Amino acid sequence: MQEVIFICALIGFLITIFTCYKFVYAFIGLFGTRKFKQTDRKHTYGICISARNEEKVITNLLESIRNQDYPLKNLRVFIIAHNCTDNTAQLVREYADNHKDLNISLYEYNNPDERTKGYALRYLFNKIKEDFTIEAFDGYYIFDADNVLNYDYVTRMNEAFDSGEKIVTSFRNSKNFHQNWISFSYAVNWIKNCLCEHRAKSLLYGACRINGTGFLFANELVKDGWKFLSLTEDRAFCADAVIKGYRISYCEKAEFFDEQPYKLKVAWTQRMRWAKGLLLSAVESCPKLLKNMACMDERFPASYDHFWINFPIDVEAFYRSILSYSMQIASAVICGGGSLTDFLSYRQDYALAWGNG
Repeated sequence: MQEVIFICALIGFLITIFTCYKFVYAFIGLFGTRKFKQTDRKHTYGICISARNEEKVITNLLESIRNQDYPLKNLRVFIIAHNCTDNTAQLVREYADNHKDLNISLYEYNNPDERTKGYALRYLFNKIKEDFTIEAFDGYYIFDADNVLNYDYVTRMNEAFDSGEKIVTSFRNSKNFHQNWISFSYAVNWIKNCLCEHRAKSLLYGACRINGTGFLFANELVKDGWKFLSLTEDRAFCADAVIKGYRISYCEKAEFFDEQPYKLKVAWTQRMRWAKGLLLSAVESCPKLLKNMACMDERFPASYDHFWINFPIDVEAFYRSILSYSMQIASAVICGGGSLTDFLSYRQDYALAWGNG
């Protein structure tokens, strides 16, 4: 028993040492982030939106795109309405008919065996390749249908893209920050990612993580189509980009708003889906990232970071808890002058006494 606790504590200690660099990122992020110069060059972009039963919110996103201070002739909106059972597609058609100044291409896709966002994006990029070619646009944005963009979002992202960045993520704010404690918790989590990770990584020319929506990438990354089909397609996209040597930057001035879950049942279902997806992502990506790290080239820092991003957080938490418990035992033994066996025996006697009390 003592040997098992020691080994688990040792693993927890090593994990803590290997991941303590995250505190450095959080500290650096307090003092600044990378800024991008204004540019007169206006790139062409495809804005890709995956929508499944989003009739209540889809027009809000379209309106925010239409109100951008960026030339609309340089933008085309691609919407994939997949496995919808509401009027999402019809609302998009009506909006496109009434607002000819915004270029909108709508595609519908129905396959009950392929219901996740990854499959929808694969179908969408195949259609873009057929109807326009991937190279017709310099870059592509990915948004969820419940997002809303700040008026200068595309302009700010264009500044980062024109500086030479191939993948850029942005500042994720929340539409329903104060609705209740659930939406508040989600909002704080996304802001924490921006403040404690993205700011420093961008400043150090590292590889930020992408959180599902609100990001831009160059057309070369999907020249062979979209191939990330897991429940956490964003993690797979990031890992693949890092393995290929891409860095992922962050543009803080580009702000968009996301709607957070506010019902416990919805949040629980989403978290369970993410948990499953993160485990699958770890199995898929961690071995590849380890192999990349073994090359010991310029890709090592980003590969190392994204290995720990993909490493199962529950496993990490388990070993750290064993480490914490072991440190408590060690402190008690040292201060009490006894042995580990005496301490464990005392804890057992105490627990029995408390239970009988």
